[in-house]
Amino acid sequence: MKKIPLPTLFLFFFAAVVYAIGAATRAGVPGMVFDQIRESLNFTAAQTSAISSWGVAGCIAFLGISGVLTDRFGWRPVILAGIALQVFGEWLLYTFTSPVWIYAGAVLNGGGRTIGYLTLLKFLDSEFDRKYFSALIGIFYVFSYGGTLLGSSPFASLAADHPWQTVLRWCNHLTTACGVAVALCLLCSARTARKTTADAAPKCREPFPWKDLLRQLKKPQCVGVFYCGAAGIVIYWSCLSVFGKKYLTDVCAAEDGALGVMNTLVMIEMIFAGSLSLLCGNRRKVFQAAGCSLLAAGCAVLFAGTLLPAGSSHAAAWAGFLLLGAGYGFTGIQITACREFVPQVFAASAIAFVNFCANILIIALSQTAGWLFDRFKAADSLAASPTAFRLILAICLAIAVPAAIAAFFLRDSKGRNISAEI
Repeated sequence: MKKIPLPTLFLFFFAAVVYAIGAATRAGVPGMVFDQIRESLNFTAAQTSAISSWGVAGCIAFLGISGVLTDRFGWRPVILAGIALQVFGEWLLYTFTSPVWIYAGAVLNGGGRTIGYLTLLKFLDSEFDRKYFSALIGIFYVFSYGGTLLGSSPFASLAADHPWQTVLRWCNHLTTACGVAVALCLLCSARTARKTTADAAPKCREPFPWKDLLRQLKKPQCVGVFYCGAAGIVIYWSCLSVFGKKYLTDVCAAEDGALGVMNTLVMIEMIFAGSLSLLCGNRRKVFQAAGCSLLAAGCAVLFAGTLLPAGSSHAAAWAGFLLLGAGYGFTGIQITACREFVPQVFAASAIAFVNFCANILIIALSQTAGWLFDRFKAADSLAASPTAFRLILAICLAIAVPAAIAAFFLRDSKGRNISAEI
């Protein structure tokens, strides 16, 4: 394994903390403070869920260009731009009360998170031996889903004692401090440090091979593996950022502890599933099939919970959210498999494409959920009726079931690049 300069390792650490904070605020706003935002800003449910949708729109807007730029120029030149966007976007979120500025902040914040996500994965892909990627990605997920975990129950607890804008302000101050540390580490990095071809800066660059990329992306096996990876992202993040906590409150009259446990399970799997895959000969398919099947089962159990009385639905909610967490926890392997179905030069672009497609569906599902919450609202209350959740979960099932079926027909890449074989 290559020897990585110490400033570069510190740079990765501080950049990963920045991403962790972004993951926490994505999970926390509006998901954990949905009704608080409605009360403090006098928003409808659709306007509130639009905060999440505009954040995802920011991800979409930056995914294509940042993925290509990261593949073409390496992770170093673009990482500070992502941090700057994340800081400025979050500042807009907690400073203004107008929907226009809040949505603009969500867009920029989502774009910054996207750049951070792709640059950190490119770091792992280019600075280390590729065969260890599935294990190394677990290190990234310590920060990614550690942040998501903090953005669930802990964020809700803080927001119960302080205005949600104040909690965001604290998060942004820490993000700014880490961003300064990243800039200092970049300055301290040795200019003569060994660089991989993917992260080098040759004098003459050939045009980016768009036609080759499109040819790879439209292969049936690529479509299948990308869909399996995207399905989990859609369902998990829609649950966490829009309807999960509200399901517990409105359907079960329960606290949000189940979401915290779900995220703990996700974090554990994200950290260790890649290493387990490595120990199993870098096999991917069994984990892909298990992940998609568990997601479908979780959606089905949550749907069934809407048909039960409040007391009985509590147990169904716990079971459903734990199944969702167990299924989504294999997403690290799903993403690893995606990059093994395309040539190495397209690694970041492939990951960007999966997230691009997933985020389009997240926007559609989030806005549909907000509309359903307004359409099927209980009288004189902010609570939504079980009918709204049944319709949302029916959509989730329509996404999850085809993914579970498709996973069984995928090739097992077994850690090797199979782009020339499919």
